[in-house]
Amino acid sequence: MSTARVLLIGRSQVKGASFPASLKKRYELLIVPNGKQAETLAVKHKPHVIVLDAVSLRTPGDRICRNLRESLPDIPVIHIHPGSPSEDNPADALLFQPFTARKLLNSIERLITLTDDEIITCGPFSLNIPRRTLISPQQESQLTPKVALLLEAFFRQPGVTLDRKTLMEKVWQTDYMGDTRTLDVHIRWIRQAIEAEPGKPRFLRTIRGIGYCLDVPTNGKH
Repeated sequence: MSTARVLLIGRSQVKGASFPASLKKRYELLIVPNGKQAETLAVKHKPHVIVLDAVSLRTPGDRICRNLRESLPDIPVIHIHPGSPSEDNPADALLFQPFTARKLLNSIERLITLTDDEIITCGPFSLNIPRRTLISPQQESQLTPKVALLLEAFFRQPGVTLDRKTLMEKVWQTDYMGDTRTLDVHIRWIRQAIEAEPGKPRFLRTIRGIGYCLDVPTNGKH
């Protein structure tokens, strides 16, 4: 694989911020100071990943993140957040300070190494990971990045109860459990995509006090 291109939105010269230097060593790094310039530059240079360093911008960055998702839906976004993100934050990964440069690099690698033909089949459903599409007997659905990641976690472990902390770590890259309402919202969206009656789920079951379990007959994965 050729050198991946990373677009960083933020101030590169911030006290205590060592990760821009780490990114420069590993990737082709483009740096812009705001979301507007990021959108313009991304259209021209097509980065593999966008890193939104909202902490250095002294803003939560949720609005910037939503704008990026609307204008650049195919480019994954890592959001370095200063506090509690909004429930509808569409970032593919969330990081909270303090974190290591290694954790950021791992998040980037996870997002850029998906292959174009990676499809997981689980019972009557097929999930195309890079295209974020779900094919069911009734329809084909385009998924948001977070819903796709969450559904992937269930598809890879069908019949296994996944606790809320595990899901927050897998999908939002955080162990912050102070507010997990965003998880509940995304579970509801998944049920709307796979259940005939989302209010009476047949496949994605709630395991009280623990988490959720995807209960479907499995046919393996392709």
